[in-house]
Amino acid sequence: MGRLVRFDRWGGPDVLHVVDVPQRDPGAGEVRVTVRASGITAGESAAREGALAQLYPMAFPASTGAEFAGVVTAVGPGVQRVAVGEEVLGWSQQGAGHAESVVVTEEAVVAKPAGLSWEVAGALAVAGLTAYACVEAVRVADGDVVVVLGASSDVGTLVVQLARLCGAEVIGVADPAHHDWLHAHGADAVAAAPLADLAAAVRRRAARVDVVVDTTGTEVEPLAAALGAEESRCAATVGWEADLEFGRPARCAPEDRSDVLAELAGLVADGRLHVPIAGTFPLERVQDAFAMAERPHAQGRIVLLP
Repeated sequence: MGRLVRFDRWGGPDVLHVVDVPQRDPGAGEVRVTVRASGITAGESAAREGALAQLYPMAFPASTGAEFAGVVTAVGPGVQRVAVGEEVLGWSQQGAGHAESVVVTEEAVVAKPAGLSWEVAGALAVAGLTAYACVEAVRVADGDVVVVLGASSDVGTLVVQLARLCGAEVIGVADPAHHDWLHAHGADAVAAAPLADLAAAVRRRAARVDVVVDTTGTEVEPLAAALGAEESRCAATVGWEADLEFGRPARCAPEDRSDVLAELAGLVADGRLHVPIAGTFPLERVQDAFAMAERPHAQGRIVLLP
């Protein structure tokens, strides 16, 4: 038996509970991972509240947890890329990573570098793959000027850093409390404001804008038009992230997600990419963890430690 987070009705964090379930043996091409850390995403909160029910139907009882890190404890027939005892990070296609153990396909995990903490490893897959795919989709290149809305969000912080690694100049739109973090990571910063005021603030910092990325769910087109950015080089990440979390990864992730995740993990381990962690909670405090994630808190991810 093992513990797993479940909910059987729409609602707030109070509908979440930890239950004991039989551990499933991995089938052909699958691995079982004992989970050491699992991040909490905004999409999981929206799904639990029923806001995504029409786009991503789910049956009750439902589980949560799109990303995780841990140790492989069993492999099924035909598995070649992963061995028992290996430390890995990855994503759960069934959204069951908030648990003591999870069974996934071997393609859904990659080796965890020794320099990567469990907390960060368990919170990297969804935001990392989404940010990487977005930067690729809008073709961020050396010398570009990139504006990132929601630059202090889980995905936004990674978009900022990946764009900087591409050689772009980045202007992050975020609460002033997070401007020091943006400056420390090589980005300029402006505060969120009505469209005309925001466009004026950006223009004071850059003569042109090539790319606009939104991580907040607002309409990106009006700001892009006001700044003169081409529509083909503008993107909103929220739908992409939700597709990755709830079973439609083709639209939101690169062709080979495992290779990209391994690259991202290496960048973090080498100190070239930073994933802030705002808080950690044991599995039995899952309600407290989601409550913190769903209200204003210090910048960074909230992570469960089973």
